[in-house]
Amino acid sequence: MQLKVTEKVTHQDLDEVRLGLTAFNSRFINIDELKSIGVFVTDDEGKKLAGLTGSTAGNWLRIDMLWVSDALRGQGVGSKLMQAAEEEARARGCRYAQVDTASFQARPFYEKLGYTLRFSLDNYPRHHQRHYLSKTL
Repeated sequence: MQLKVTEKVTHQDLDEVRLGLTAFNSRFINIDELKSIGVFVTDDEGKKLAGLTGSTAGNWLRIDMLWVSDALRGQGVGSKLMQAAEEEARARGCRYAQVDTASFQARPFYEKLGYTLRFSLDNYPRHHQRHYLSKTL
């Protein structure tokens, strides 16, 4: 047995760990309920101008990333992405949603959409906070 520490994590490394974790988790949960979700805004050439990625698992929606290009900020695009993801999550049987965000990012945005702060981590990564929020769909 060897222990290896690296900053160069490959796609193969990620896949092997994901497969191992999925095999373990499948003893406790129905992994067939784990589904990716993506909502995107593109221009006429297909270039992404905004997007949301996450997953649904059982009755939960998990928002991993939400990004809106500078050209579209302040036009309600982020809210539309969230609404579309939440609508799809409801169609999949989700009753709750969760998201985390840094203090310099979007906490007020999520709170405006009905998300409630559950807890925060101070000094994350150094001088900021990480906020964890959830919502009943």
